Amino acid sequence: MPVVTKFILTVGCIVGSTAVGYAARRSGKVGENVAAVLMTFVVVVGYSLVGLLSIWGLDLRSADAWLPALGAGQILLMTPLCIALGRLLWRDRSEVGLFAISAPLGNTGFTMGGFVIYLLQGDSGLGLVSIFGLMWTPMMVLVTYPVARHYSARPGSVSLGRLMFRSIFDWRSIGLPLVLLGLILSLCGVARPAFVARLSILDVLMFAITPMAYFSIGLRLRFSYVASMKRMILAMAGARFVLGAAVGLGLVAVTYLTAWPLTGPARDVFLIEAFVPGSLSAVAVANMFSLRPREASVLFVANTLSYLVIVLPAVIWIFGR
Repeated sequence: MPVVTKFILTVGCIVGSTAVGYAARRSGKVGENVAAVLMTFVVVVGYSLVGLLSIWGLDLRSADAWLPALGAGQILLMTPLCIALGRLLWRDRSEVGLFAISAPLGNTGFTMGGFVIYLLQGDSGLGLVSIFGLMWTPMMVLVTYPVARHYSARPGSVSLGRLMFRSIFDWRSIGLPLVLLGLILSLCGVARPAFVARLSILDVLMFAITPMAYFSIGLRLRFSYVASMKRMILAMAGARFVLGAAVGLGLVAVTYLTAWPLTGPARDVFLIEAFVPGSLSAVAVANMFSLRPREASVLFVANTLSYLVIVLPAVIWIFGR
């Protein structure tokens, strides 16, 4: 299936699924609590399988090693910065927690960052996107999960370091060993089963879990929350589009102090991914850990729309020349 066709189907799936979820809640036919169950399934089962199969069989090159390392570094740096900013802006722990898990995570996958890079670089860009995303699941498990646990629990109940350790062995963290398994299989030269490509297993998975996830967002979506969330929506835009770009530029600058500076298309891939809008995964984590899931859905939708209208034209102008 051509990439453009996939994107058109994905956008239609996103808009349609969200609308159906919103209508289902308004009609009273589906309870809002269903969203937490669906989101947990999407992350634990769907994303874990996609992570395993997309990395297994990937052609890994030593020259691209900066991409996953900098992708992990972006989240590691953004998370404490966003926690500090959240504490300055809000006193409520759950608001700080929602901002701390939402602002560091960008929509780096096919539906946003990956497609923008495809428009600018073609198929080779999509290959670099796959390499960039190698550390996504480990960072979710090791960083985002513990932060979500910390702010959804009672103050002072468990230290953040202990929560980080516990997250590794949490049943919801099954994606981490599966990603590591896929990486080991690729490095050892073990071929991925031919039926995965022949039956388009990855496409089937993506077009199964994507509507499920956005249906859940529709169930949680409350447009009436927008007015009360103005500060968080603006802070999210500043964190994703300004702070994210600044951290990305700083990390690229660090590579120029080494013998292997990040240059060319790989550098552009990282910089574009550094300030894409917020990730759907943050909404899933908010649902999994009961961390203001309604507000998380509104924040995701508002941030995505802001990117499409304001930031994306500038990205295409800067990186498309």
